[in-house]
Amino acid sequence: MTKVRYVDTDILIIGGGMAGSGAAWEARYWCRNCRIVLAEKANINRSGAVAMGLSAINTYMGLKCKENTVEDYVKYVRGDLMGIVREDLVYDYARHVDSTVHLFDEWGLPIWPEPKTGCYVREGKWQIMIHGESYKPIVAEAARKALGDENIFNRVMVTHLLKSPGNPNRVVGAIGFNVNDGTFYVFKAKATILAAGGGSQIYSLGPG
Repeated sequence: MTKVRYVDTDILIIGGGMAGSGAAWEARYWCRNCRIVLAEKANINRSGAVAMGLSAINTYMGLKCKENTVEDYVKYVRGDLMGIVREDLVYDYARHVDSTVHLFDEWGLPIWPEPKTGCYVREGKWQIMIHGESYKPIVAEAARKALGDENIFNRVMVTHLLKSPGNPNRVVGAIGFNVNDGTFYVFKAKATILAAGGGSQIYSLGPG
């Protein structure tokens, strides 16, 4: 007989890649007393698009070292996307991206330093070099510390979002199953963050 497990939480994060792990840390930062649960179909240590690491971080402004300006980046993105862009969102992203990279540095990600200036070694105008094999495990560790192991459900494949009976456009949780032992999970949440990457179009709020 299939075992069913019910999990009540304030915030449910679906997906444990870079976005999901980062969302876990950020959610805990802003909501100290919330219960936050993360469900990942694999294991957050090596899940997602950067599971095996990267050789560079593709966007780093270098504002502290005055290497670029936010306006430079907005201009670059505008040209790259032929003007079809929300410049206000790009501007806001550019303002905050360096602080995220500095967090990675604090968490132990090896980033190549420039001995003479103390700035990071660049691969191009926007990229900095990293020893990235440990990239995902380092971010996953930050997520684990933020949530606690008991709130991370590895090997749980979420298959459907749960909608509110009174408002079909409001998500109130999700259901899924453990890919190893078949346990069926029912997650009930006040808020749901969908961080399923390339699989995000699986979850439709439309009819059917």
